[in-house]
Amino acid sequence: MKIVFATTNKRKIEDVLEIIKENNLDVSLLTLDDILFQEEIEETGTTLQENSFIKAKTVSDYCKKQGIPYPVIADDTGLFIDALHGEPGIYTARYADLELKNDTSLPKYQCIIKVLDKMKNVTNRKAVYKTIATYMSTDGDYFQEEGESYGYIAEEIVEPIKKPYFYSVFCLEGQEKTFNQMTKEELKDTYRYQTMKKVLTKAAKYK
Repeated sequence: MKIVFATTNKRKIEDVLEIIKENNLDVSLLTLDDILFQEEIEETGTTLQENSFIKAKTVSDYCKKQGIPYPVIADDTGLFIDALHGEPGIYTARYADLELKNDTSLPKYQCIIKVLDKMKNVTNRKAVYKTIATYMSTDGDYFQEEGESYGYIAEEIVEPIKKPYFYSVFCLEGQEKTFNQMTKEELKDTYRYQTMKKVLTKAAKYK
């Protein structure tokens, strides 16, 4: 079966292709580039569940208009920090957009600096990474899968600094390595990879 994955993110696409291959799933993937989708998706939801659904519905509606007869998978991810009352949460991907817009001299990873500044002298550094993935069939039926990785925010940035930027400060419970220091194999046991594995496995059997 063919499924449209609502992303242009190369890292996400590579992960999903690997999941399909490793689990011998009868799935072939189309991306937003493949279906020539260029619309702006307005994430107006207040939760990851809502925003994941909005993405899936927007792309599914586009597919119907274009005569593309395939289901859609979309995901949304957030980092929720206890001491910051759940921030950055649903705004994780754009947490420092305003600061970057107002001051172009700031580094692209200003979002990490913003979090660490807010957490100076904070002892409770607990945090959780979450992903919600939505599968939407061609007739509008849908289901959602989720995954979580519990951990904490390190006291300083650990290089290399690359997207996703918060991987440079997030560590799993009981570990000292930040996510950006973990191997690809180690990351397969974490929240996003496991969420996508669940949704793809279920989608491959969906009727």
